[in-house]
Amino acid sequence: MARLDRSKAVVAVLTLVLATAVALGTMALLATKPADAASRFKVVTRTFSNPNAILFPTPNNTAAPYPSRVKVANLRQGKILDVNVKIRGYIHTFPDDVDVLLKAPNGRNAIVMSDAGGSGDVNGVGLTIDDEAPIFFPDSGQIVSTAYMPSNYNIILDPFPTQTPSGNRLLSRFDGTNPNGFWKLFVVDDFPSVDGGQFAGGWSLQIKARVLR
Repeated sequence: MARLDRSKAVVAVLTLVLATAVALGTMALLATKPADAASRFKVVTRTFSNPNAILFPTPNNTAAPYPSRVKVANLRQGKILDVNVKIRGYIHTFPDDVDVLLKAPNGRNAIVMSDAGGSGDVNGVGLTIDDEAPIFFPDSGQIVSTAYMPSNYNIILDPFPTQTPSGNRLLSRFDGTNPNGFWKLFVVDDFPSVDGGQFAGGWSLQIKARVLR
C-alpha cells in the first residue's frame, strides 16, 4: 500500500513538473514572438525625387507635365509613418493662383497647397510641406523658403482635371499605407492667361517608413 502511495506521489510530482514546463515554455514563446517580429523590421527615411521642372500655366490651367511623377521603390513591406513634400525653385508672379494635389499609388489624395501667398511674387523659393511644421502657409502674406503645414484657403474645392479631390489637406492621410509605386503631383493655375511660373527644380518626397530588414 505504501509503495502504491509513493508511486502516486511520484506521478503527481512529474505531472506538476511537466505542466509547469509547458506553461513556462508557452509564456516564453508568447514573450519572444513580438520581439522576433519587431526585429524583422526597421525604420528608415528615404527621399525620392523628380528634378524636372513643372511649368505653369500652359494653354489651359494645368501644369506641364500633369501630373509630375515620382517613383518610390525598394521599401520592402513598407508602411508609411510620415511623408513630407519638398518643392524646389518655386517661381510665380501671383502664388495665390496655384493649387497642388498629391496623389499616392493607392489613389488617396490631399490638396497640400492652395490659394496661399496672395500677390507677393516668389522667385526660387524652396518649400517643405510637413504636417509637423510650425506654421501654415500665409493666406495673403509673403511665401518664403521654409517649412509649412499643408494649407488650403479655398472654401470651395479647386478643380483638378481628371481628379476628384478628397477634401483632405493633411499628409497623415497617407500614413499606414504602402509607399511603393508612382506618386503624382497635380498642379493647376487658377488664371493661366494672367500670371505664370514654375517649380524650376521639380519636387521630392521624403518618406519615413517601417520596412523589412
